Amino acid sequence: AMAMSVLRGSSEAESLQTVTMHMHRADCGKSRALSKFALSAQARAKMPGAGMDPNIKPFEKVLKDGFFEVACVKDMLFTYGDKHHDNKAEYNLGDIANVSIVHYDSLVVKEDKEPMTHEVCFDFCRTIPDMSFFGLQNGRMCYCAPYFKAMESDSSECDAVCDGNPSTMCGGNTKSSIFGMHECANTAADLGEAQAKMKEASGELSALEAKVGGAAKRMQETADLYQPILGAAGDPVAADLFQAAKVYAGELEKAAAEAKKAGGTMTELEATATGLNGKDFSKPEDVRSAEAAVEDMEKATTAAVASSEGLEELAQASAPTLDGAEGASKQYYPAMYFVDKEFKDVPSTCGGTPAEKPLIGTMDTCARACDNDIHECVGFSFFPMKAGRSRQVQGQGGRGGRIHTMFLQLAEASQQAAGEGVCFLFSKMMSTTYYTKCETPTTGAPVDVSKVQCLVKFAEFEGVTLKPDPSGKCDICLKDATKADRCLV
Repeated sequence: AMAMSVLRGSSEAESLQTVTMHMHRADCGKSRALSKFALSAQARAKMPGAGMDPNIKPFEKVLKDGFFEVACVKDMLFTYGDKHHDNKAEYNLGDIANVSIVHYDSLVVKEDKEPMTHEVCFDFCRTIPDMSFFGLQNGRMCYCAPYFKAMESDSSECDAVCDGNPSTMCGGNTKSSIFGMHECANTAADLGEAQAKMKEASGELSALEAKVGGAAKRMQETADLYQPILGAAGDPVAADLFQAAKVYAGELEKAAAEAKKAGGTMTELEATATGLNGKDFSKPEDVRSAEAAVEDMEKATTAAVASSEGLEELAQASAPTLDGAEGASKQYYPAMYFVDKEFKDVPSTCGGTPAEKPLIGTMDTCARACDNDIHECVGFSFFPMKAGRSRQVQGQGGRGGRIHTMFLQLAEASQQAAGEGVCFLFSKMMSTTYYTKCETPTTGAPVDVSKVQCLVKFAEFEGVTLKPDPSGKCDICLKDATKADRCLV
């Protein structure tokens, strides 16, 4: 069974309601077994129009694959549209619509009759050509109709218990429980629609997987190289930041891998659906295959949409695209400006209370991300990456040569856009390390060391000092400012 929405009610009070569609797609095209006594003597003379042929043979071919409850009404066709059964004397639709309802009792002899249920009536009516509805009345009477038309009636309800299922109702004494039937011919359209929706969801998921996976790779590579460099430079606080970056990169990588796996599953499902194109969906085996494919694709699409929502959040958090980023870093000053202006332009790193996860972006992007976190972020530590490949420069031995070689490896591994880096946002600044012996520019350095900066919002600290206060009375002051008479490389 599946849910669908229908419009119910009069023109004065219509409402959209969800009803249950009972699906039996796998039976489309099947023949139904019936004994040699199946056709009654009333079904002999051939006549045109829906239900007008008394020689209709039920159960030869399944034409409908599902049903859903529509209404409880006194049906005009039950009384005046019955050409062949108990109400044939009152039949008057010959000159109006030239159609007739078809009764279960007219075409199914006693030996083959089953206690009446919704399913028994549907099983009969879905094999009668040109019928779109079936009706049940008085707990046991079943008929098929090309349409139904409500008549004025009393306030009675469809409260007659079905003979074959006491838990359900089959009309009332004068009213019919009306059910609509779903066309088998929709199978090809359903398959195509499910395939198209899945393909769209797959494309979006693939794009996000590439973005998140790319961010994970760059963050991991950068952390692998910066962490030992900072450790060798005697900056454990900054080195620890990149340990957090590694952990986050692992989370991103896992999410991207799960999305890639889901994408592979959808590729397989699409191939299966493509293989069903052009099949004869009046054949039960083809309908079963199509029904299974549609169900699998719908599940995969739902999962992909949910996964895309999560990946979109990760992509925006790890490598954001932000409006108004251009020039945003102009509102941020080096933390050293508020500690010792003599060293405001030297490279610096910082530590503190994280406001967000590490992210990849330009200095402007990092500044804009800090702006957007208006109640938390007060500054960030930025580590630039080299765009493209740099020329090979050999290390000169010793610690300096080894660190220099690490930076060269960083440049070789990083293929991101010019000006990008990894930044760490803080809600509270706790410490900074500033390097006083870096050349400007650093000769032969694979990255612009001058862009390794600890930056804070000017508006947050204008007119105050961040210089460590030995008394501990200054809440916003740094706990530690370490002067490093050396350079990172």
